[in-house]
Amino acid sequence: MPDLSPLFGRLMKSHKLWQLVLAVYWLALFVATHLPKESPIVPTDQRDKLMHFTAFALLALLLATTWQLAAGYLTIHHLRWAWIVLVLYAALDEWTQSFVGRETSFYDWLADAAGAAAGLALFVWVRNQNWGRIPRKR
Repeated sequence: MPDLSPLFGRLMKSHKLWQLVLAVYWLALFVATHLPKESPIVPTDQRDKLMHFTAFALLALLLATTWQLAAGYLTIHHLRWAWIVLVLYAALDEWTQSFVGRETSFYDWLADAAGAAAGLALFVWVRNQNWGRIPRKR
């Protein structure tokens, strides 16, 4: 059996692949948050906040990973801007849901913001654990 680890390593460091994954995920997230309230995949119980938190944590993790692979090492300043962009997007996302018959929720937005912060913190932790494996460009 051939050793696929060099190919896998190159794919994991490919900023083009990460850009595609980020774009597809972000589009899927937008579509999912704008499904009608009656849709069977829209949670109506307390899992809703957990889903908001998790979805935005993953979005933040993908955004930071993609940005670092494409542009180089992200500083706390970059990560702060990433969080601001995600929080503003979350507010816009909540507001536009009202146009498809869903409610705009301040608590959903808070879960999104907290998830984005957690995702960025996870990114920093993973980056620090794998310092030698993630390229550092200046």
